[in-house]
Amino acid sequence: MKKIKCSKIFIFIFLVLIAVIMLTPFVWLIISSLRPNMELLSNPFSIPETIGLQNYREVLTRQPMLKYLFNTFTVALIAMVIDVAVSVMTGYAMLHQFRFRKKLSMMFYVGLFIPANAFMVPYYIMITRMGWYDTLGGLGLIYGVVNLPFSIMIIRGYMETLPIQIIESGRIDGASTNQILMKLVLAMTRPGIVTVCIFIVINSWNELFFANLLTQSDKSKTITVAVKSYLSAFEANYSFAFAAMVISILPTIVVYVFLTNKIIGGMTAGAVKG
Repeated sequence: MKKIKCSKIFIFIFLVLIAVIMLTPFVWLIISSLRPNMELLSNPFSIPETIGLQNYREVLTRQPMLKYLFNTFTVALIAMVIDVAVSVMTGYAMLHQFRFRKKLSMMFYVGLFIPANAFMVPYYIMITRMGWYDTLGGLGLIYGVVNLPFSIMIIRGYMETLPIQIIESGRIDGASTNQILMKLVLAMTRPGIVTVCIFIVINSWNELFFANLLTQSDKSKTITVAVKSYLSAFEANYSFAFAAMVISILPTIVVYVFLTNKIIGGMTAGAVKG
């Protein structure tokens, strides 16, 4: 009994240390966002002498942050709709046997290991020639393409855990392919779809590279580009940048905290196929 208690105490202390290590940067970020820029530059790790919400007021009044948040949400929504629609149809198709099925499946998994930045120039050229540069639709399309291999992997893995007897019984009852997909498969795959939606929203919300490459004006600028604007080669206002950063990450933290169980369930679904 003593050994068991000692092991539990050790595990508890270890988890507390890990939590402290992970939360320290976030706590420092929040405190720094409340300090004046000059004080932060002179001694960033000292005990704050001045604490206030002035940085947040300046950030919200100098730039249309609500507009940037709306743009970010819109782009994430476009990417989510594209990925879910394509991944559901692809996952359902991969449940059937057809020619080149294994090769096509291999192509999807290879896409997971190709860095998205490698296609920077082709993406830029295609979006520009399509006339979608500096638009929310163009950026949402790129986010959808970049996250598509991951979405297919999750939804397909979840579909493969479904009992094949249910699909076969639907065919026996005379249901069409579309009816089986919409009324049976789609309903049972809901946890995997929710997981994909959460990850797509978080990835799109925090992405900076393509947002900076494919947007220019306030009408399509996202929140991450707005944060970057406070840190340039000629001026570095870290207090404003940290305040904008806190505003930008709070929605994703809230989503992840309340939907952690669904994320874990969708990610591990493909591992329990038996």
